[in-house]
This record gives sequence, C-alpha cells and structure tokens, in this order.
Amino acid sequence: MVSTNPIEGTAYSCKSDALVLNLKKLELDFAKKNNKATPFKLQQLQDDYDASKKKYEESPCGKDPETDDCIALQSRITSMQSSIQYARSTGDNKKADSSTKQLENIVKEFDNKKCGEKVGDFRAGVIRSISENFQALDKKRIEEESKYQAKQKIFFGAIVLVGAVLIITMFGKRE
Repeated sequence: MVSTNPIEGTAYSCKSDALVLNLKKLELDFAKKNNKATPFKLQQLQDDYDASKKKYEESPCGKDPETDDCIALQSRITSMQSSIQYARSTGDNKKADSSTKQLENIVKEFDNKKCGEKVGDFRAGVIRSISENFQALDKKRIEEESKYQAKQKIFFGAIVLVGAVLIITMFGKRE
C-alpha cells in the first residue's frame, strides 16, 4: 500500500499537497479497479481522499499558482544549498559542483519569474496575519487586566469608604 502524507493546507506545502492529493486519488482508483479491497477499506480510502480534498480546497493553495510556484522554487533553492553545503563538508566536491550548476539554473528560473517580490509579499502577508492575531490577543489581555484593576480599585475604595463611615460614626457617638 502506498503511504501518503497528510495534507497540510499551507501555502508552504501547496506543491507537495497537490502531489499527495493525486497519490490518494490514484490509490483510491487502484483499489476500486483491483477488487481485492474490502468495502470497509474502500470507504476508508474514500473518506481520507474526501477529507484531504476538502482541506486542500479550503487552503490558500491554488488561488495564486505563480506564488505557489515561487514558494516551491524558494524551498528547492534552500534545499539545494543545504545539499551543497553537506556535500562539501563530507568532501564530495564532484557532487557539490554538479549541484551548484543545478542551483544556478534554479536561481535563474527564480529570477526570471521575478519570484523575489512575490515571496517577499507572501512573507509580509504571513507576518501581518501573525501580527494581527497577536494584536487581538494583546488587546483582549489588556482589557481583561484593566477590568480586573478597576474592580480592585472599586473594592478597595469601598473598603476605605466603609472604614471611614465606621470611624466617623464611632467618633461621632462619643461626643
């Protein structure tokens, strides 16, 4: 049986998610044609495919294919750089040199598609989204803290007021 990874549904994984979804579809089709799978297994494969497809369709994947391609190129560049660094550290200069040529071609493709700006915009959007989430949490925390402090001030103010009234009534009766 083919092992497939779960659909992550993030723009970082759009290309791999599409491949995983296709693998799940192929696995389901093969099981249907094979007639060796039990009805339970077929239903399980169908449910897994349907859930993954729904998650993929709800994700940002496929909405902007150019950005998806640029992010995939960026991850290939990063991966290739790591491979080259590892090959050089192990003394495999032949592999490092061939990988460097591949990396140059990928970087050219990245530059020709003007992916630097697209990836930058994507990252800025992610950072903006994270920032907005933290701003909302911070606002909620500050409001709750303010309400707590206001209740504390009211409580201590009431204690001081009651204390003052008691002192006035005690000294007022003696005279």
